[in-house]
Amino acid sequence: MIQKFKQTIPKQRNGVVSSTDIFIVDYKKHNGGNVEVVEILPQIEHVYLNNSRPIEIQYFAFDDNALTVASEEGQVEHCECVLFPTTCNDSDWMLLAETKYSNDISTAFNPKYGYPNKMINQIISTVNYLRMKEVFDEKKRVSAILSFPKLALDFSETFYAMSDKTAEEILLNHNILIRPTNEGVVISEKRIKI
Repeated sequence: MIQKFKQTIPKQRNGVVSSTDIFIVDYKKHNGGNVEVVEILPQIEHVYLNNSRPIEIQYFAFDDNALTVASEEGQVEHCECVLFPTTCNDSDWMLLAETKYSNDISTAFNPKYGYPNKMINQIISTVNYLRMKEVFDEKKRVSAILSFPKLALDFSETFYAMSDKTAEEILLNHNILIRPTNEGVVISEKRIKI
């Protein structure tokens, strides 16, 4: 699977992390940088994964316009990154993450920006693309974090109220378990809690 990721998506950075604390951070709005998956606490807001066991995790952080298709569209909207245990077993978890760095809840959920729907669509289109390219099995259930790293409060209720799709519909129709949150817990190679 790792080789398929590398062949299918050349515009990415990948590596392995295995510390007890893992951070996903998008530096684009901060300093024009990239999405990074790091083991040292970043200086800006981030998604946090507690990996207390710890297990080795492979990540692929996508550059801008990383997913391409041969059509008039040219690019596929995509999320920030995908992570999974290095064991690469079919039964292992897979996590996608999408972030929006809104400064406050009113901006994050302003209908003018439509962030909840945009984030959901980016996750779905990333998963559909990877399935179409046979990077992983089309029946594999994946998980996704939809994060507003700058919001310290629980925004999940507001998120679902502002989106066109429910978590249940997304799970049923796309086999993607989504959660609006800024953190997750790696339990084992088979389980991740978001």
